[in-house]
Amino acid sequence: MIPSIVLLILILACIQTPMNNLARNKKPSQYIITIVAEEKLETLIHGYTIDEKRTVCFVEGIKSDEVFYVCDFSSKFFLKHTKKSEEHVTANPATSANPPQLLDTTNNWGVFFI
Repeated sequence: MIPSIVLLILILACIQTPMNNLARNKKPSQYIITIVAEEKLETLIHGYTIDEKRTVCFVEGIKSDEVFYVCDFSSKFFLKHTKKSEEHVTANPATSANPPQLLDTTNNWGVFFI
């Protein structure tokens, strides 16, 4: 009985260790941030409130980690966060024909406040 329990623990440890390494070594998502006018806002779904002025909103039908908005409705300031594709992340800006002139961040949510 005890040898089978020890064997089971060793097998689980062998499976869990590579999974932990993959999760730990994953690079955080990068986002392209653009300022959006209120007229250009799509129909948004309220996600959650950051503080009394700012909220995070999502577009229906699009994954929340692909495109989301940080909205400050009191000052009419809206930021659209679009997840960078792999070509944006790996492209060299010096060789790109038209590199985007947008705000960039490397933290998980890409929130940038002025």
